[in-house]
Amino acid sequence: MRVSRQLHRIAAAAISCATIACTDPAEPQPDPQAAALVGEVEALPGSLPLPSETTPRYVGLWATTAEGCGNPAWRFEPTGVSTQGEVSCEFQNVAMTDSGYDIQAQCHAEGETTRHNIQLSFAESARAMMISGGPWQPGTALVHCGALLEE
Repeated sequence: MRVSRQLHRIAAAAISCATIACTDPAEPQPDPQAAALVGEVEALPGSLPLPSETTPRYVGLWATTAEGCGNPAWRFEPTGVSTQGEVSCEFQNVAMTDSGYDIQAQCHAEGETTRHNIQLSFAESARAMMISGGPWQPGTALVHCGALLEE
């Protein structure tokens, strides 16, 4: 009898524990006053393009600020980059690096043609692509605006 009673208590305890573990805690309801203080919800800024074996990560439309994405000034294609009326570069050699790309390019700006070594790296936390080298200001940072549009 004694063993039976102990088994009964152990079984009851096990069922009780299983019931507690399997129930989801109730999701708290949002506080309407706190929601009113937050105001309109803004979309999170876009993320960087993911690495791909077929398309370089830099390919797409880019701008120096998120606000500039309304009319992105930078157009990166697999074989070159162009900015709105200022600079165009033809990529002659693109090599992947641990942080991004190392590119040998021939650039045309203000009637002159020059050769440049351009480095592209990606700052995941800032959601930006950094450019060093080339005919631009050192340390130019760009935000991704979207994929290339078909023309």
